[in-house]
Amino acid sequence: MKVIFTGRHVEVSDALKGFAQERLEKMTPYLDDIIDIHVILGVEKHRHQAEVSVKTRSSDFLASAETDDMYASLSQALDKLEAQAHKHAGKQQAANKGIDKEKVVLSPAE
Repeated sequence: MKVIFTGRHVEVSDALKGFAQERLEKMTPYLDDIIDIHVILGVEKHRHQAEVSVKTRSSDFLASAETDDMYASLSQALDKLEAQAHKHAGKQQAANKGIDKEKVVLSPAE
């Protein structure tokens, strides 16, 4: 899994890289063949922005968040990405079993 970090008007620290990589490792069972991950962190005045893009063999995922704290922004973006991955995995499972995708109900807490 190749992870690229980009900092816009901010130096990406090793602690932020470690935090992101740790959270991204937890998503690998849900996503098939991750090609690359791009994490973009930016600061504008008091706004800390985080954007995470994941490219897999079958699809692409994108999530972003903006708060007053970089860790909170990154955490929110990764939470959104994890929800997308869970939903995608559920749809793939349903398709493999021949269940109609419209009838699949996925709870965000799973």
